[in-house]
Amino acid sequence: GEAEKKRTQAERDAEKAKEEENRIREEEERRQFREAMEAQRLLDKLALQEEEEKKAEEDKKKEKQKLSTKSAKGTCQGCGLKKCK
Repeated sequence: GEAEKKRTQAERDAEKAKEEENRIREEEERRQFREAMEAQRLLDKLALQEEEEKKAEEDKKKEKQKLSTKSAKGTCQGCGLKKCK
C-alpha cells in the first residue's frame, strides 16, 4: 500500500537525481573538451604564425644577402677576399 508507493517514489526520485547528475557531468566534460580543443587550435594557429614569420625573416635575410656584395662571413662574394678592389 502506502509504504510501497513511498518506496517506489523514493526510488524514482533517486533515479532521476542520478540521471540529472550524469547529464550535468557529461555537459561539463563536453564543455571542458571543447575548451581544450579551442585552446589547441589557438596554439596550432600561433605556432603556424610563428613559423610563417620565421620563414619571412629568413627570406628577407636571403634576399638581402643576394643583393649584398659581401657574404655573411664578411668576404666578397665574387673573389672571397676581405678587402676587394
